[in-house]
Amino acid sequence: MHNLSPSIEKELQGYRVSFRDDAKVSKTFNQVDELIEYAKARSGAETSRIAISMWFRRYAFFVTAQFYMFSKHRLIWEGTLQDIGVLDDPEDEHWLPDFLLKINRWSNVPEKESSSALHSILSSFGADAIRTFSGTTKISRLVLWENIWSYTVWMYSELLKQTDIKTRVGRDIERLLEDETWLNIETRSPFKRFIGEKNVPESMNPYKRVTCCLYFRIEGQDKCAYCPNKNC
Repeated sequence: MHNLSPSIEKELQGYRVSFRDDAKVSKTFNQVDELIEYAKARSGAETSRIAISMWFRRYAFFVTAQFYMFSKHRLIWEGTLQDIGVLDDPEDEHWLPDFLLKINRWSNVPEKESSSALHSILSSFGADAIRTFSGTTKISRLVLWENIWSYTVWMYSELLKQTDIKTRVGRDIERLLEDETWLNIETRSPFKRFIGEKNVPESMNPYKRVTCCLYFRIEGQDKCAYCPNKNC
């Protein structure tokens, strides 16, 4: 168990994760109803369903950061959803909040425990959050999982360029595509459904979604460049 070095903390900042500015926390996962209303106000969405999809497009940075820390450094965060704060600048018209980790404690993961570590990230920071909001807003779990995958696949496409860890990163990707890693989370790996028969670099050229995130349903917005819905 240890704290992160300043250099690794700086890496996390690239995923909008920080350990500072506790006084500026605006929302936490202990306030589900307030978080939904906050997402509606910040996204301009008329319904909770659309707002939570937009929220998960932001929250995906945090989950992707957990995969990054594991695959790059073999470290796993010891916190829970309740240990995350949302830092938001109301003047930021693009709505790009930061995520404050209230504790800075990480554990090294032995290689033999890699699959269980990935399962833990998927369960604690993916499934638990998705279960809370999909049940309340009636949005498809697949949409929320793909909102996470959209950033995770990009992150892995970048990590695969690092030759010293490329083989290990490739194994991690394979684990995330295996149904066994998703035991008691989903029946099958949704990440495998999203990537199909392509590998990670192929899926990025060009990237296309399987599900629609509903962004086009916000007044004044058009469909995303990677939207699968030709009728949007």
